[in-house]
Amino acid sequence: MEYRYTAIVLRKKEVGETDRLYTLYTKERGKVRALAKGIRKPAAKLAGQMETLMLAHVIVMNGRGMGKIAGAVSEHAFPHLRKDYDTLLRVLQAFASLERLVDLEEPDQELFSLAEEYLLLADGLAGKEDWTAIRLLTQAFLFQMFARLGYRIETSTCAASGRRLKSGEVHYFSPGAGGVIGREHAHEAPHALPIRENTIKLLRLFLSNRLEACIKIRAEEKDVRELEHVSHRFAQWIAH
Repeated sequence: MEYRYTAIVLRKKEVGETDRLYTLYTKERGKVRALAKGIRKPAAKLAGQMETLMLAHVIVMNGRGMGKIAGAVSEHAFPHLRKDYDTLLRVLQAFASLERLVDLEEPDQELFSLAEEYLLLADGLAGKEDWTAIRLLTQAFLFQMFARLGYRIETSTCAASGRRLKSGEVHYFSPGAGGVIGREHAHEAPHALPIRENTIKLLRLFLSNRLEACIKIRAEEKDVRELEHVSHRFAQWIAH
């Protein structure tokens, strides 16, 4: 049976002498794995259409066992991104989180569109040395991805008690509680992290705006660092 996918190449792994195993995130079927036979031979043309983070139209033939890639045409190679090592590294790390957290063959077209938008915006920022913008964009993508996967962070009320959060209070982020909690509940959450009000405000903006709007937000370095710490801990908690 033939399947045609619009896919983002997440990962490739060399198999045997000339083959390669690909992990794709597809619009039609979610995360899938498929084998490309002979793709590492010198005369093979398919390899250039299937680089990591490329957006491509991929044909997969499914019979017994794993599907085989029969053809692919790159739609977008994101060339600016590939020339900016620091930006590329951040995007690769973000997509590594997506690969870890999504299960095989669970389609989500909205999540696919979010991932595609993130790649397009990151490619547009690449080479401009606007490090705050790319870091904020990446954090916005991660927190919106968490939300799409069912892990939306609570930022308006205490995730432990439901009490509305108030300005001027001391707050913590608890992965286990699923959001921000008041100081009175911090002892109940052994992995809770202190979180500043500015960081909470940024989280609210991320969860209520498109990615394109998030790159225009202004934030201090300490706020961005705190966001990165929170997303890293939250991703670890979800994965385990």
